[in-house]
Amino acid sequence: MKFIKPLIIGLLGIILMLNALLLPFQSLAFNEEYYINAFTALKVHEVIGIDEAALTRVTRALIQHIDDGSGDIALVEKVKGENVVFYNEKEQHHLHDIYFLVKGGRTFLVIIDILMILLLILLYLYSKKEKLAFVKEMTKVFKSAVFTTLFVLVALGALYFVDFDWAFRRFHEIFFTNDLWLLDPRTDRLIQLMPFEFFTGFTADWLLRVGFINLVFILLGFVLPVLKNRKRAL
Repeated sequence: MKFIKPLIIGLLGIILMLNALLLPFQSLAFNEEYYINAFTALKVHEVIGIDEAALTRVTRALIQHIDDGSGDIALVEKVKGENVVFYNEKEQHHLHDIYFLVKGGRTFLVIIDILMILLLILLYLYSKKEKLAFVKEMTKVFKSAVFTTLFVLVALGALYFVDFDWAFRRFHEIFFTNDLWLLDPRTDRLIQLMPFEFFTGFTADWLLRVGFINLVFILLGFVLPVLKNRKRAL
């Protein structure tokens, strides 16, 4: 059963890669301060016709709703001098779809992390049985994570620089079963709040964080073993 250990190592590498992608995404996607800073820098409140206090309120409602469903996305704000429900019915339905997508994503992350723990236990037992150093086997896991993460980063980076708009559309077509995400920037305030420039900036910041995690994987999988071997040779 020589394939068992490589299979375990490969699966662990993939799970680490998924964590490297999803955890930084979550850290940004539910960060109210990040959104407000980005919106303010893009001056979206001026385009929409609201003040900065209202911008904070509609942003907080947005984040809280996609995070745990508690945000009041039917809130009324003064837009260009007129009191209106800020997010229209179409936008509210889309935000509710996002909430369910987030909920499913978190369930998926919990499942794969439980699987990761079980695989780590199996790898430890396998290493002990074959009289192998578990730490040495873990370096192979981190190497696997590096290669899988780099592959995904290169693919995402290519999409980002070649045709971000196509990638953005494909993402929504894959993860949403309706066309409610097709918002009109002339009438829908959600897309006015989050213009194309916001999404490109968000993607760049996310990829930077994923890259940093991959540097940690490189350190654990490649650099530390080399330093350890050099220390033994002295």
